[in-house]
Amino acid sequence: MSYKYKLTPNTEAFHPVLPLPQHLDHKPVYAMPYQWFDGIYDDGETDIRYVSVGIAQYDHDHVSIKAMRHTGEKWTRMAEELPLHRPVDMTIFLAKVLFDSQNGSIEVPVETFHNQSVKIIIEQEEARTPGEIGRYHRFLATHAELYKERFNELFAVLRNLKDSGKF
Repeated sequence: MSYKYKLTPNTEAFHPVLPLPQHLDHKPVYAMPYQWFDGIYDDGETDIRYVSVGIAQYDHDHVSIKAMRHTGEKWTRMAEELPLHRPVDMTIFLAKVLFDSQNGSIEVPVETFHNQSVKIIIEQEEARTPGEIGRYHRFLATHAELYKERFNELFAVLRNLKDSGKF
């Protein structure tokens, strides 16, 4: 099985059980294996296999983030409530994708996610058509200031909470 990412040190125990689906309407551009780092779900006992930033299933001119779920029998597009740690993890991954990509590569340091004892390097974008990649980059460029504004606001809220001893 070939991967668009590597885990360092190369630890087979953290490789995903299933390959990243390419047949769903959401088209991953960056995908991170998440099964082994899903917060309160230890030992990979979760329905989430990947977190993906890519072409949105609801509008192919938009970009979305998706928790790639597998029921045990098939990949699912179902929307659902999320355990509280997942939106935090998805936000961390989104920040890395939007602001820390170096030539299509993303490095996720050890302990960024729960139980993550290895560094994850997403070596390149997933294989998408030139049109999909173009739409992806156009959408992000068009909305770059909005994302910077929202992450700056999130940073300010978190900093204020931390400074006031709330966490």
